[in-house]
Amino acid sequence: MSDVLAVVGNVLFLIVGAVVLLLHAVGLPANWILLGLAFLYALVTGLSPVGWGTLLVLAALAGLAELLEFGIGVGYTAKRGATRWGLGGAFVGGIGGGVALSSVVPPFGSLVGVFLGSFLGAVLFEYIAQERLDAALRSGRAAFFGRVFGAVVKTMCGFWMWGVLVWRIFFARP
Repeated sequence: MSDVLAVVGNVLFLIVGAVVLLLHAVGLPANWILLGLAFLYALVTGLSPVGWGTLLVLAALAGLAELLEFGIGVGYTAKRGATRWGLGGAFVGGIGGGVALSSVVPPFGSLVGVFLGSFLGAVLFEYIAQERLDAALRSGRAAFFGRVFGAVVKTMCGFWMWGVLVWRIFFARP
């Protein structure tokens, strides 16, 4: 009976972990929340099958996801012709848009605000710097898509983290 309860508990944990990954859609730090859940799981199960090594791998993946999100966003925007002004505008606009829309259109407002704010911030700052609408719009479009691509990669890293947990809980040899 205890084996059945253990399997049911493991499956429920993994379902909760998969649901947590949906928090990416509302702009919450789902990878870090999943890491926290994995830590609690490790404590409850006596660090077996999820131990310190697995937790370290998950933390590295969560950190890598943050770096990739930032790097892809900035790299894509810069490669598509945005100047420092456009990059700065995308950063400021992303924060402002996320804050401004977080309470207006819950629960997706913060994510929409970040994308829209990045676009508008890059357009505004780039236009102030160059006084050319075509360059400003190109910068804004690049900031928008860079942000989207970064968010997609970050979410994919979260699913990779979840896959590591599935493997450790059900398929890894102790």
